[in-house]
Amino acid sequence: MSVLHPHRKSSSIGFIGFVGLLVLGAVVTTKARADSFETGAVLTTEVNSVVKGGLNVGSSSLSNLDLTAHWQGDNGWEAFGYVLGDFGDDFSANRVGDVQVTSNIDCPDGWRLFEAYGKKNFGDDRGYVMAGLINLNGIFDVQDNASAFLNASHGIGIDYSQTGPSIFPTTGLGLVGEWHLSAHQSVRAGVFDGVPGDPYDTTKFVYIKLSAEEGSHLIGEYQYDFKGGFVKLGAWKNTATLDRLDGTNTSKDNSGAYVQLGFTLTQEASESDQGLKGWVRAGTANDELMAIADYIGGGLVYTGPLKDHDTDQLGFAIAAAHFGAPYQASVGESLKREVTYELTYRWEIHGDLSIQPDVQYVQNPFGRSDIDDALVVGVRMKAELR
Repeated sequence: MSVLHPHRKSSSIGFIGFVGLLVLGAVVTTKARADSFETGAVLTTEVNSVVKGGLNVGSSSLSNLDLTAHWQGDNGWEAFGYVLGDFGDDFSANRVGDVQVTSNIDCPDGWRLFEAYGKKNFGDDRGYVMAGLINLNGIFDVQDNASAFLNASHGIGIDYSQTGPSIFPTTGLGLVGEWHLSAHQSVRAGVFDGVPGDPYDTTKFVYIKLSAEEGSHLIGEYQYDFKGGFVKLGAWKNTATLDRLDGTNTSKDNSGAYVQLGFTLTQEASESDQGLKGWVRAGTANDELMAIADYIGGGLVYTGPLKDHDTDQLGFAIAAAHFGAPYQASVGESLKREVTYELTYRWEIHGDLSIQPDVQYVQNPFGRSDIDDALVVGVRMKAELR
């Protein structure tokens, strides 16, 4: 969820009509090439409670349903469709009061066409190009070692997500390409709709509208892989003109950058996936236009911490967001850095079902001194439906 997210009117298509087309396409494609078409459904539910501090002590439930369809040809072509259903209380806004959002499935209720794109892969693993409705965060600023954590900043840094790019829960049209420069180096770049839609408008199933006034969102990322880890350097820019937070002028310099380091500390000899991994990420944005000036986060996660629990994960992470001086002046408050500490354990009961207790301590929610530090306890269940 973004701190400053532009609103606009958007076009839509009927949900029932889309589902009908999806089913018809699935039938036709399956008959034509049964071994290259797959569908999936994943249900994620969780109950979270603010047991101390925050805005409102109490519990809320959240649910997220992912419906996907994937076709892959033998000539490098792919097609992917993804329908997203979200249900539940606006937990962070109503109870915690934090800016970074303690649950990465916390968003306004609704059904949305999240992704629908075509992709062409080039031979010898040279790279690919893809176009359509694309989740930017499925490709860029992916924090590989942080996937077990629930706080939204460990999925994409708040310095970047606050700008409202094409990410959960509302995506826009995009064109992306990736090229592998060598066995260890790759670059990827993308251009997206500058304003992918309004997540609070729950009446729309898909948002598609392009205009020069709303601009484009440009991003590039370089990755270097080394044994047990990686380095990622990314930069982005939105071309639309925005009002400065001090109200004095407008600016087209809505841009920022981030860096990630992922690493392996220990690795069990018998299983390469088991062991202790970690990451650090830092990012900046233009604080003349955005509330969050900079962010830094990181953590450690151990896969297979207990005997006979080879795929379980135990982790601890920290996420810290700093409010820029222009934003503090615009709201007339002195805001502290919001820091969230998260301890989590994901228990994989079997391949299709996991349960994850999670504890987060939010220090200085939204940077405000009038909101007490929040202690959040939750449990998530994730089930792959077959």
